[in-house]
Amino acid sequence: MLQLQGPQMLRKLEKYLRKHLPESLKEMIDDLDHYTNTYLIYFKNPTKCHEFLGSPEVINWKQHLQIQSSQPSLDKVVENLVGINMGKVKHTQCILYTEFDTAKKMSPFLMDTKNLPPNSGEPPSINQEMFKLSSLDVTHAALVNQFWHFGGTERSQRFIERCIRTFPSFCLLGPKGTPVSWSLMDHTGEMRMAGTVPEYWGQGLIYHVIYCQVQALKRLGFPLHAHVDRANHTIQRLNSKMHNVRMPGKWNQWNCVPV
Repeated sequence: MLQLQGPQMLRKLEKYLRKHLPESLKEMIDDLDHYTNTYLIYFKNPTKCHEFLGSPEVINWKQHLQIQSSQPSLDKVVENLVGINMGKVKHTQCILYTEFDTAKKMSPFLMDTKNLPPNSGEPPSINQEMFKLSSLDVTHAALVNQFWHFGGTERSQRFIERCIRTFPSFCLLGPKGTPVSWSLMDHTGEMRMAGTVPEYWGQGLIYHVIYCQVQALKRLGFPLHAHVDRANHTIQRLNSKMHNVRMPGKWNQWNCVPV
């Protein structure tokens, strides 16, 4: 790894990044699409972030957008900047889980292998004659959108379609050849939008899909994580069964809307 030293090298790096990073920003063309207008933020010194985040070159506060961070201390900064830009904001906190091997590599101090249950985290077997592991097709986006807690709109469906086209997705096809359970990956690298049609609830299908997703993405070298609503005890129990590690603190999201 090249160690950068001195202001001249840092300015050169900034110029290079400004030239290449906008590839991701070119997707942010719909001012009302908070699904795509997403910013992931981490500050080593949060007290110095106000001026940086306030720059229109960093965040377009005229758009509907979301900010994600593991640092709840950003709350006052975001609220203040939204107020300056005549908008409103909703702050949500969830639980962040990291897959066991990912946590072992990145945060070994969090590992408590002594208290792990004896099984390997593998899901119970399913009827493989009835259910076939597959990937989602873009035509399945409407089904995912129907059952996604944060979906149900045209923009959320377009977002799901982009995720299916761009990132690995996993599903179980039922007897009719249509998805009955699924899990996707979004543009932040998270495992998201998992669901099962009500007809097949209680059969452990989502456990099977997510387990297969984790194994496949691990082979591709993805660091695996996902946030879970604090009221979603079912998925919290599933993460526990899979030996995923509950990270300290909270996962934070700010949904910002200009007025």
